[in-house]
Amino acid sequence: MTTPLSRNRNYQLLWGSQVLSELGFNAATIAFPLLVLAVTGSGAASGLVLGTVAAAQLVAGLPGGALVDRWNRRTVMLACEAAQAVAAGSLVLALWLNIASVVHMVVVAAVFGVCGALFEPAEDATLPSLVSDEQLPTAVAMNSGRTSLGHLAGTAAGGFLFAVGRFVPFAVDFVTHTLAFVRRGGTWAGRSRPACAGCGDSGTSG
Repeated sequence: MTTPLSRNRNYQLLWGSQVLSELGFNAATIAFPLLVLAVTGSGAASGLVLGTVAAAQLVAGLPGGALVDRWNRRTVMLACEAAQAVAAGSLVLALWLNIASVVHMVVVAAVFGVCGALFEPAEDATLPSLVSDEQLPTAVAMNSGRTSLGHLAGTAAGGFLFAVGRFVPFAVDFVTHTLAFVRRGGTWAGRSRPACAGCGDSGTSG
């Protein structure tokens, strides 16, 4: 008997940590053009930053699947969470010190785009090692629902958080990625397949 998804610790850690990540990421993304306009007053600069996110996702996404097949997928996901936390944290600090620049924001946008493009194929490739074959369609559906939830909640929160303070959406992004990094650090430690009751007896019968 296969362990239910609700009791699969590794899958629940992955799912829960990604809820946090997507909430913070979408809140920061919706606030980014508002921030650039507030800091620079330039619509062109705002377009440059948003275009950087899209371009980075495209450039990194094309070879992303092949790259994550060569690298350790858990390491890729942890590195993406850490990089996004550092990028968001650096922007919060720059805003707090009133030294944020377009170049800095473009770099942060590039980090967000690259990490998003690499994380998704790494997570997709990891799922079969966390859940059984019969649970895979359900896990994929749950991940899809999680993505929609994170997008809706983050988009709704981004504008409100920006109204509270320019740095607030990015501070939330920093916190959520940091928490996700910590949670994800314990994912599938020491086990490559989900527990299956009775599997150890399959070769002893008869």
